[in-house]
Amino acid sequence: MINNIGQYNSNNIKNLQSAPSVNQSFNGAKSTSAASEPSFLFFPLRKENVSNISAPKTKLTTKEEFDSYNALLYAFSTSDTEKTSPQDNVSRQTKLDALLKNGVLLNNNSNDKSTVLQNLTKTINNPRAANMDNLKIAGQIIDTLYNPAIITQRFGDIPKEAQTFVMNKDIEGNFVKGANGSINLQGSGTCVAASVEFHMANKHPAEFSRWAESLTSPEISVKKEINLSALSKNPMNAIWLLREFGVKPETMNFYKAKLNLKPDENAIVRAQIQDNYWDMGERSILDVLFQSTLMQLGSQQSYNSLTDMRAGKFNSNPQGLIEFEKTFIESIVENQERTSIVYQNVDNDQNLLGWNTDLSVIQKHITDTIDMGEDVIAGYVLTAKECNEPADNPNKIVNGHEITIVGYKKGLDGKLTFVCNDTDDDKNKFVEYSADYLLPKIHHAGYPVEIVEDGTQATKQVA
Repeated sequence: MINNIGQYNSNNIKNLQSAPSVNQSFNGAKSTSAASEPSFLFFPLRKENVSNISAPKTKLTTKEEFDSYNALLYAFSTSDTEKTSPQDNVSRQTKLDALLKNGVLLNNNSNDKSTVLQNLTKTINNPRAANMDNLKIAGQIIDTLYNPAIITQRFGDIPKEAQTFVMNKDIEGNFVKGANGSINLQGSGTCVAASVEFHMANKHPAEFSRWAESLTSPEISVKKEINLSALSKNPMNAIWLLREFGVKPETMNFYKAKLNLKPDENAIVRAQIQDNYWDMGERSILDVLFQSTLMQLGSQQSYNSLTDMRAGKFNSNPQGLIEFEKTFIESIVENQERTSIVYQNVDNDQNLLGWNTDLSVIQKHITDTIDMGEDVIAGYVLTAKECNEPADNPNKIVNGHEITIVGYKKGLDGKLTFVCNDTDDDKNKFVEYSADYLLPKIHHAGYPVEIVEDGTQATKQVA
């Protein structure tokens, strides 16, 4: 286990975008414009995988579906505040129509087989936590599924009028800085959690909507039944993992466990602030609750949403999640055994020494996974040399971050380009990086177990 790599503290981080990407360059300035259209990209699947994919349902067929759909249309069309999205000024009716036609609205790939439409209906009909507006939450679900790239890890500022609601101030009216840090922050270390949230919205829309409805309900939690084999082929190892991560199943046998996943106790405070004081580019209510729940799960129930700090036994750094913790939450969310491959050799002083395998193998792992219809959540690092920062060793790792690789394409020259989502780049759309640029920077990535090849050896050292 590498000592510090993997926490991905992105406060003041130099993003991958600090270097030019394919056909793009970014100045890092905060974006004030919203995406005008969703980022839909399609990639061919391998022939052997096509037969396992059922055709999406794109038409309403039952009375329940028609009634629910019409009720949503009516609610949004008659709303003074939620008729159009604050993200992009597109009407929610337009987005609902798009989600129906692309098969997302009637998708039922959720833990309880509920559809996106059913979960939206529950959201507008049933009470929400902390008196939050039903239609606002439903609108955020629609916005996110229409364009998952709007998911961000950027904390919102806390206006002065909300400060007393959060914590005491000193006699000068400033935030009191606690032992674990200040709550007056905007950058965060939630890139792993935000990437998993994005993956859910991008690949499991019904499960995303189920979580969204349940986390914003008065229970502020979501139930999830998992197979213990998703954590380990050995049931005793799976039970050990649940215990070590502080997860107490409601019921469990040697095959399955029913979990009740919750954000930390301060998450609802952050959610209420975003409910009342959200600005473009900041986290939504859903982002807050999803990321807090996933951070709490990965940090052994030690996360604090006010300070973005964590404790826990597996990571000595007080921010972010390490690769082992990331794999655990991915396995829970996917209900499928995941394997994380660490590709880089890093010493105890955080110097990059080389790679455990040839870059062509990393590329094959990624493209094979995408060919299966999956995303790849990967952690990358940047060295002092790449960031133009002074250091005793130019190969000293100074920054790390988590992104999601959602697709790839080949140019006329045969070279590969990866299409990626970054939850910390102020962009409501995907970005592209050449394989030659990205692959050497990947420290680790998570895959379904069937993708990974056995036995790799270091083939290259850092020059």
